[in-house]
Amino acid sequence: MSFLKTLLPASANNDFRGGRVPLAGFGLLIALTAFRSLVHLLKDDSGVNSIASIHLFPGDPDPNQVIYMYSSLWGGQQLILVVLYLIVLARYRNLIPLMFGLMALEVLLRLTTGILHPLTEEFYVRTPPGKLGNLPLLGASLLLLYLSHRGVAKSAGSSPQTAKT
Repeated sequence: MSFLKTLLPASANNDFRGGRVPLAGFGLLIALTAFRSLVHLLKDDSGVNSIASIHLFPGDPDPNQVIYMYSSLWGGQQLILVVLYLIVLARYRNLIPLMFGLMALEVLLRLTTGILHPLTEEFYVRTPPGKLGNLPLLGASLLLLYLSHRGVAKSAGSSPQTAKT
């Protein structure tokens, strides 16, 4: 089975043949994304100071409120992705490889944003966990995508339809 057909199957259904490891990994990545999204959305400072350790900026009116608002909006966007991931997990599991692809794309865009609009060390008390986690998250998403495709391809190779041709 081609990689493109694994990412974009002809129909969406709950028949995931990518294996147990990608399925469990998807659940863990959903939990991580849910935690991050709720922190950004609900925490007073949206995690910007207390977790990411970005320094407070002086000013009147308080410029930090604008930063918190945008970070909170990001948390809302992440929560929408969590809902999508949960729908896929519950009803359309053969789209899990596509979700891994979207996760990898999201991390690549975060890394690109860091290059285009870098925050240098003077903005932080310490390196934020999100910055440290980008490459491992990208690697995990790509590895799980690969394992999903391998499982789907292996399953397609041993299906009764393939044996007849």
